[in-house]
Amino acid sequence: MATIVGNPPPAPKTNRLGLQVLDYRGGRQRFALAADTMPYLSGIVDAMYEMGVQPERLMKLSGIGCSSKTPAYFMNRAHSFNSVHGRMPSVATARSWPITP
Repeated sequence: MATIVGNPPPAPKTNRLGLQVLDYRGGRQRFALAADTMPYLSGIVDAMYEMGVQPERLMKLSGIGCSSKTPAYFMNRAHSFNSVHGRMPSVATARSWPITP
């Protein structure tokens, strides 16, 4: 039986951590995001990949509402936290809101 000899497939592109861009993507979207949202999520994924940020060292914060599921759609290996509506600045900064001098 004859064997076909050819070039092996190219190795997938990796960043300085040895991770592929797929390691920075998230889960499948369950609802239609606004048309202008996807470029932002893609930009975050591309930037974190290019800078070689370890996904596990990233924290994604969101509030209750339409955007509450957004953290699931990018950086699936990062940590996520959902807070009550309108309180994400307080959670993110560990300060009460509004911040007063």
